[in-house]
Amino acid sequence: MHNELITIPVAELNKLKQRATKLALDKSNQQLVMQLMSKMSEASGLENVIDTMLRSIVDVIGGANLTLYYKIDADIFCTDVYGAKKHLQQLNDKGVADAFATGNASEYEHDFSDTQMLTPAFTHAYTWIYPLKVGSTVIGVFKMESLHIAMRDLHIQLPLFFNYAALVLKNEILGYTRLQAVNNLLQQEIIIRKQTEQELLAAKNEAEAANRAKSIFLANMSHELRTPMNAVLGFSQLMQKDSSLSPEQRETLNIINNSGQHLLGLINDVLDMAKIEAGRMVIENGNFDLGALIRDTIDMMHQRAEAKGLELFLDQSSSFPRFVNSDEAKFRQILLNLIGNAIKYTEKGCVIVRLTAEDLPGTQQCLLSCEIKDTGIGIAEQDLPFVFDTFVQVGRESDQQGSGLGLRITKQYAELMGGQVTVTSELDKGSSFILRLPVAKVGQSEIINKTVLDGKQVLGLVAGQPDYRVLIVEDQLENRLLLKRLMESVGFQVHEAVNGQQGVEQFMHWQPHFIWMDRRMPIMDGIAATQRIRALPDGDKVKIVAVTASIFAKQRQEFLNSGIDDIVGKPYRDAEIFDCMAKHLGVRFIYDEPVKDQNATGQLLNEQRLKRLPEALLAELQQATMSLDIEQSLAVIEQIRAIDAPLADALVERINQFDFEAVTKLLGDFGVS
Repeated sequence: MHNELITIPVAELNKLKQRATKLALDKSNQQLVMQLMSKMSEASGLENVIDTMLRSIVDVIGGANLTLYYKIDADIFCTDVYGAKKHLQQLNDKGVADAFATGNASEYEHDFSDTQMLTPAFTHAYTWIYPLKVGSTVIGVFKMESLHIAMRDLHIQLPLFFNYAALVLKNEILGYTRLQAVNNLLQQEIIIRKQTEQELLAAKNEAEAANRAKSIFLANMSHELRTPMNAVLGFSQLMQKDSSLSPEQRETLNIINNSGQHLLGLINDVLDMAKIEAGRMVIENGNFDLGALIRDTIDMMHQRAEAKGLELFLDQSSSFPRFVNSDEAKFRQILLNLIGNAIKYTEKGCVIVRLTAEDLPGTQQCLLSCEIKDTGIGIAEQDLPFVFDTFVQVGRESDQQGSGLGLRITKQYAELMGGQVTVTSELDKGSSFILRLPVAKVGQSEIINKTVLDGKQVLGLVAGQPDYRVLIVEDQLENRLLLKRLMESVGFQVHEAVNGQQGVEQFMHWQPHFIWMDRRMPIMDGIAATQRIRALPDGDKVKIVAVTASIFAKQRQEFLNSGIDDIVGKPYRDAEIFDCMAKHLGVRFIYDEPVKDQNATGQLLNEQRLKRLPEALLAELQQATMSLDIEQSLAVIEQIRAIDAPLADALVERINQFDFEAVTKLLGDFGVS
């Protein structure tokens, strides 16, 4: 095919040239727009965005100066490309003001041809004013100055960029406005908070001063109230002994005495609470026999439970320690308060005291958990947060008893000792109070031996008896060693087993006369072990007694059904162990009356010495011991010391050993009631 020359008309050729020029210009404008938008997208924050916007326009398009005017609320600001920023009191530039008002762009040309300052190439200057709009709203106004370039078509060539710039400026102004509002709000909040803190600090100081004054007042008043109240009680009790009283007079005296007892209990509660709040209550830790404390407390509360027809159960885990270091008096008071409350608010059913413990890793301490669960009236869910508040009694008014301080004192004692008391309850179904308390475990050798006050002490075995073999089946080392030492101390031969299976094997090989059998053990428990032993040859001859903290009726019956001869509850007294062995094995012991006890009881605590004391003082001592009030008892005894120091020493010994019952009985036998 031959090449042929194609001819195009001149008019069409001109159109093609114009089109090519327009396409080239559009492409150039698009590149400018992309370049400008790219630079602006790198900035954030109102001031940074404005600076970047101005520099980018001047760098890409040109111009001698470029200024942006914008409004934030009623304030007017302007920033130029050289970084100058101003807050204008008013807008004096007419062209810029018109642009804000009308939204129209404008351009001015200045002729400098008559001046000698400019070269011939720079005889004209141009000022271009362009509003940035979002919809019909003017966001800001550009004012650009150029020495020789007319820019009247600039916004027509780059509309996309200026629309983008308007949107960016609007968003940044909105963001700045919001940020300023937040900052202003925060500053106001800071000012208010500082003022509030100062007011709270002043109120706190005033409250603490008032609280200290209140606590001191309560403490002093409680002491002052005790003296006349003890006199009222003492003399009312003396009058009750008058045989000439009529039944009506005796009934009236009983009412006076019972009301006085109740009021004295309230005074004691207020005094304890005042001491705590005044910071005068201190923790006095010492080593003591926790098992004996639990047993004494349960024995004491059994009478109250039985008087209401309730059952009081103790469920003690084998992990619960026997000897600990803590504040014995406060621990006892916590238990008395919680168990007493449970009995007080339970009309039928039972109260369960459940004791467990777990070792605290990395320490010599363990965490005691004492749960007191009852089947009483319960507490409504909305009242639970207020159970431990001072002078607060929740529930129906008809069910409220006492001062409303017992649980508050219990909680304070627990916290002072490093523990806590929590409660769960369901209305009309019962409550569960749990004391969690860290204590240090100690050995029996670290416990100061206390003289037995209410029984004979076993010294050994009567001569001429068989060499009795005793097997102890117990998984807890501490409990096993304690029982072993007790057995060996009087002359028994002793072997040990750490679970039921070992117990069966020891029986087969050693043939013991007597077995102490724990219930809860790994591998094989005490019930299964007893049944296996009873099925072996001569298994019916050995005496097997359970030593367990679980004394529920159902569990007791299960043990008895397995072939157990008897059950001794934990914690036990030494006398119970030896009495049980004497009963079932027929063993005879050598006893000795404690010399210290004989001297104290027979020589010091007697009627002749009590006769020397004023009747009012004896009545006051009786009330203090009946209320289990250690501090008040010791205070009364100090008054006795001025009259009879040896008698005071003997009484102090009883109180320090928490033997309130012995003192109360002694005073009752003497005629104080």
